[in-house]
Amino acid sequence: MAVKKRKVSKETYQDAKAYYTHGGAAYDIEPMEEEYAPPKKQIKKQKKIKKKPSTTMQVKANRIYSIKIALVLGVFFCGTLAFMWSSALATSQRVETQKYKNKLADLKSENALLAIDVSEQMDLDTVKKIATEKLGMVEPQPYQIQYIDVPEQSYTLHYNDETEQPKEQNEENTLVRTIVGLFKKE
Repeated sequence: MAVKKRKVSKETYQDAKAYYTHGGAAYDIEPMEEEYAPPKKQIKKQKKIKKKPSTTMQVKANRIYSIKIALVLGVFFCGTLAFMWSSALATSQRVETQKYKNKLADLKSENALLAIDVSEQMDLDTVKKIATEKLGMVEPQPYQIQYIDVPEQSYTLHYNDETEQPKEQNEENTLVRTIVGLFKKE
């Protein structure tokens, strides 16, 4: 039969005093038995042996976790760069568009000024002055002028103000439109 080694400590007896009662009804107190505990050096060696496999697993897990974090941060960084690049591109296009709009507005104002200038120069007195002074033209002599009688209705076609088409063709177009209108899908 194996004998258990008993180790009795001071604490065991102190705990027993707490149960003491005065008089004849006192409990029989036996010291508590503690199981044999190996020395602390052996416990530390056993813990170290047990920790080695778990620490290598933890190191691998930590490396994998670090790699995942690095990948997530890399993707986030790349996404941020892509967003910033697209924003910068949109801004540069907006600036370029605004530049072209400003240029268009300048050209329109210049065209308006040129149109005013042309309309001022279309005055008959101005045309006569430019023709005589700059181009060296002179007034025609009376023998150079010839008058022609033009009948009231000449060979020129007269246009209707509403349709801007000749009167003769307008009647034909009306007939064609009514025929085509019958065949159109409504």
